[in-house]
Amino acid sequence: MAGLALRSITLASALALAGSGALAQTQDTEQDEEERQETVTVYGTSNPIAVFDYPGQVSVITREEIDLLAPSTPSDMLRDVPGMEFSGGPRRTGESPSIRGLGGENVLVLLDGARQSFISAHDGRFFLDPEIIGTAEVVRGPASALYGSGAVGGVLAFETVDAEDLLRDGETWGARVRAGYQSVNEDTLGTVTAFTKQGKLDALASFGLRQSGDIELGSGADLPSDDDIETGLVKLGYAFTDAFSADVSWQRFANTAIEPNNGQGTIGTGDAVLDQDVTKDVESELWRIGLAFNPASDLIDARLTVYESKSSVDEFDATVPRTTLREIETSGVSLRNAAHFGTGPVQTIFTLGADWYEDSQTGTDSEVVDGTRGGVPNGSSEFTGLFAQLETEIDRPLGLPGSVILIPSVRYDEFESSSSLSPEGSSDDAVSPRFAASYGPVEWFRVFASYSEAFRAPSINELYLDGVHFSVPHPILFDPANGQFEFVSNNFIPNPNLKPETSETVEIGIGFDFDSLLTDKDHLQGKVSYYESDVNDLINLSVDFAYDPTCFGPPFFPCSAGTTNSANVSGAELEGVEAEMAYEAGPAYARLTFSSIDGKDTETGADVGSLTPDRIALDLGTKVKAWRARFGTRIQIASDFERRDDDGMGGLAIAETRDGYTVVDLYASWRPAFADGVQINAGIENVFEEDYERVFAGVSEPGRNFKVSATWQFGN
Repeated sequence: MAGLALRSITLASALALAGSGALAQTQDTEQDEEERQETVTVYGTSNPIAVFDYPGQVSVITREEIDLLAPSTPSDMLRDVPGMEFSGGPRRTGESPSIRGLGGENVLVLLDGARQSFISAHDGRFFLDPEIIGTAEVVRGPASALYGSGAVGGVLAFETVDAEDLLRDGETWGARVRAGYQSVNEDTLGTVTAFTKQGKLDALASFGLRQSGDIELGSGADLPSDDDIETGLVKLGYAFTDAFSADVSWQRFANTAIEPNNGQGTIGTGDAVLDQDVTKDVESELWRIGLAFNPASDLIDARLTVYESKSSVDEFDATVPRTTLREIETSGVSLRNAAHFGTGPVQTIFTLGADWYEDSQTGTDSEVVDGTRGGVPNGSSEFTGLFAQLETEIDRPLGLPGSVILIPSVRYDEFESSSSLSPEGSSDDAVSPRFAASYGPVEWFRVFASYSEAFRAPSINELYLDGVHFSVPHPILFDPANGQFEFVSNNFIPNPNLKPETSETVEIGIGFDFDSLLTDKDHLQGKVSYYESDVNDLINLSVDFAYDPTCFGPPFFPCSAGTTNSANVSGAELEGVEAEMAYEAGPAYARLTFSSIDGKDTETGADVGSLTPDRIALDLGTKVKAWRARFGTRIQIASDFERRDDDGMGGLAIAETRDGYTVVDLYASWRPAFADGVQINAGIENVFEEDYERVFAGVSEPGRNFKVSATWQFGN
């Protein structure tokens, strides 16, 4: 009850603050009057729909916001999205997203519609520089009814920038040069982008360099992290006819990083070998071809996407010396058609789609005779899915005022995995239904609700883990020649009989959209929701550490230190509250988000999930047209947090505590009148150098950070 009271009080305070503040970041223009444009989500239903009308929660980050904040990593760009967090520490190579307390493979990551399937125990989920991003969408809540496996927590979708994002009114071609610097890790950036849209052709090419060093933490310590990054993006599109068009794109991220073996580690082990920095060659490359067919028929609006994505981490440890590699390649095809039909007050979009993709993993180790890497099984997983979705809007339903939107959808998936390390394959199928609805009796108010089922298939690593997990000293045998004990191993054991994780989620919420509320021509829009999720058959990596009885008597071998394997365990219950609001009045604007997440094991009552403290994020600013400038501040406030664990005696014990924190940022943007096409952005992050921990105890975040960037864009 105390937790619920805290959430209620905090949410009430947030709502009050939103009503008196000022939100929505819109691009500055030369005009005296700015026309407000409705924010639209594409990934919420796979067809464009206003975020306000969508019966759920979606956040959209625009290119203008990205330019204003000049983020160094995706987590910088998405920091204030409610219900979302990045764990793994401050290194860009270790960042792993979670949505509504579910992380790892329960978050689906898409780049231009292509699945990003890289997964590693000690590295990040994806590798991407914010400089090439046009928009980012976070669909919060289960989305397996559209996207299949992995969307239990939600979807994180990135669209790369294209010519239309950058061209100014009346231009057919342009170029953009951007340079930036931030002090907290001596990060320097330089990018050059050229773009054009002429007749039936549009094209863009962008190349960038970024270098950074050790990260100065709020604790005063320096986190070893040395990055040397190259990025590239090329996109070509051509309209062969009014109905048929095609596009092809190539995107590459390459980083030579020098850091400890565990990219997510922040505390030294005390072992000189384990703490030794290694050289990592991180590469991510995506090839994509898209075809669109939209003739003069309401029944055909078809899109075909074919892609191949490859991500790898090649690691060299000079102390051995040893080279290890983890590479995951994803090949996929996606086809969908949206048919529009309706009569009178009923308008419907009927979407049919099919997807196929395959994940293949390769692991190598230069110190092993056959070259295979322990703990990185060679194998593949293949998925085939079919889905159908209706989007129906009914004006004055059953004679009632306003309109109702109904979105039922269902998807069927088949999947199977195999590995040369196991004679047993793994196969299963899943049906994922979803029903969502929203009703607006008046233009300024909507109520929405949804029921969703989702699943996450076990990964190659979870099914077929093998080899040595870790080594420890033998309990008896001592090697006098080397002056140390003999070593024995705890080994991974495959489990090809794992079942998929499944979930059922209910969400309810309201939305409000006011014009001229407090002043003439002001605007307030917001959505608040509550959700509950039941997650079953959680896949857990468990360690059974125990020496064999044969270790304690002659000949003291065979001897092992137990086993490690993945297994389905009990379920979990997660619940939370989210709010996202925007207000603008003349030159002033504000944006407020709030999130609260609780999760517990259904058997023990212990806290589970990637849980975070209750958080409020507030962005306040003003646009000064006479100066062609903008000034603002971002404030994030988090409550104290404690995590409870099973004490082994039928009770709970506090396993971790984290203090609350308040982080204040300042930012400014200026477009000097004497330099056409030039924009200068500057800011100070963590102004008061708060030493705080967002996700895990001991993971301090960066300290005070001064940043500046300059952009020059020209064209004709």
